[in-house]
Amino acid sequence: MSINCRFALDEKRYVIDLLNPANSGKGYCHKGDPEDDKYLRERVLMVRLGEMLDKLIINLRPMQKLPSGGEYKPHNEESFAIWWAMLDTIRASQLNTFDSALSIQHKFDGKLKRQKKHTQDFTSLALFRDDVECLLRDLYGDLESEAVDSVVLAVLRIVEGFTRCVRPNLWKEQEDAEDLDYTFGIGVPEGCGISGSDCYRGRAAKLSLIHRVREVNAKLSSFSEYTIEFANLFAQRWDCSKDCLDGDPF
Repeated sequence: MSINCRFALDEKRYVIDLLNPANSGKGYCHKGDPEDDKYLRERVLMVRLGEMLDKLIINLRPMQKLPSGGEYKPHNEESFAIWWAMLDTIRASQLNTFDSALSIQHKFDGKLKRQKKHTQDFTSLALFRDDVECLLRDLYGDLESEAVDSVVLAVLRIVEGFTRCVRPNLWKEQEDAEDLDYTFGIGVPEGCGISGSDCYRGRAAKLSLIHRVREVNAKLSSFSEYTIEFANLFAQRWDCSKDCLDGDPF
């Protein structure tokens, strides 16, 4: 690996990542396509984003029959729509102007500086966001840059907007987590207090999340990897074996 070249092609035209072998074989470069580092980086990005979305948006479509008698899984249109919007956002961002040499000079160690302290930090959407940020810092460089932060925020807003329509249970999980955290002062504007209605909403949110954890554990195959991870992490913090008791909002 030279100081300015991170990506290459193998004999089958799959992308090799000389800095992070975990990315190797993820992207394919068709004959006649550019073979420069920026283009090969995007090929890796496309595949890795798709893999992460598969961990977030489970394809609930039933298997279909082929005329030959075989079966196939219909395309996950919701996941593809989110993937395309995210990819175009990254392409249009300042990140896309970064030379791949920056990712060599500022190598990402795989650990985000942000700590997971609150419920909203480990929801399905938050776990997805963190993996996307890790991917961006890996491919574009671990820089203290508004370019990375703004793209990560944009990605989260895109996914929130889409899931509100196509996977409302994911969106509600995030909303409930934020309502619960609010009762502990997380997200409360400076100079404002926590009202009785805020406490009631937080209590209802906690109960909703407890029921969601039970639902996930009852049928794991119906939920995505991120949601299963959220359920496990939430159960480590809260007793999900019983509902909230009257007079106990937390």
